[in-house]
Amino acid sequence: MKRLILIHGYLEDPGIFDPLAPLLMPAYFVPVDLKDEFARWQPKGPINARQLAQYLTDYYEITADDVLIGHSMGGWIAVNIKQLTGATTVQLGSWTSQKKINFPVTNLRLLRLMLYGGITQSNWLMAFFKKQYPFAESRSLYNQLVDGGRQQDRDYVYQQQMTLFGKVPPLTVQPDLRIHARPDSIVFPPDEPFVEVPGDHFSLYFHPERVAQPILELLAQKASPVNT
Repeated sequence: MKRLILIHGYLEDPGIFDPLAPLLMPAYFVPVDLKDEFARWQPKGPINARQLAQYLTDYYEITADDVLIGHSMGGWIAVNIKQLTGATTVQLGSWTSQKKINFPVTNLRLLRLMLYGGITQSNWLMAFFKKQYPFAESRSLYNQLVDGGRQQDRDYVYQQQMTLFGKVPPLTVQPDLRIHARPDSIVFPPDEPFVEVPGDHFSLYFHPERVAQPILELLAQKASPVNT
C-alpha cells in the first residue's frame, strides 16, 4: 500500500485534506502538521523550503516509493522533497516558481518587521484581507484561516513566510501532477500543463471528487506493472 504524505499550506493544518483523503483510499496516510514539525526541528536563523524539505525527508525517511500531496505552500515543499528523493509529487493550487504567489509583500525583511511590529496579525489588516476575498463558496473557510493565523505564534508564522519566499537552489524536477482552479486568486495558475478543476484556491476542500479523480489515475498508473 502506497504511503501518501499530505502537506498543508500557509496558515492551514492537516484538516484541509479531510474531504479529499477518504476519496483516495485505500492508502497509508501521513498527515504532516508543520506547526509540530517546526517545533520539533527548531531551526536557528534563516530557512527555506529546501531546508525544510531535507528535514522532512530525514524525519519521515521519505524515498522515491512515497507519494507527496501538497496544497499551496505544501506543494512547494513537496516538489522540493521530490528534488531530494524522486518521490511522486502532486501539487494542488501550488507552484514551482515563487513568482506565482499572489502576496502583497514578498520581502522577508519587511515581512519580519510587519509581523513582529504587530501589523501582520492586526485586526484592521485581517479585516481588510477578508473584505477583499472574492469567492463566496470558500469565504467562511478563508476567514477561519485568517482568524486562526492571528492566534499562531509569530515565530511559526515567520517560519512559514521564510518557507514561502526564501530563495532556494533551482529545481531540476517537476511535479508528476498539477491540479489548479484557474480563478485562484492566491496562487496564479501554472504556465505548465495542469488539470483544471472548479472552484478557487480551496478546490480540494469544496470539490474533492474532481480533485481526487486525476490523483487516483496517477496512483493507478504508478501501480501498473509497467511502472513496477
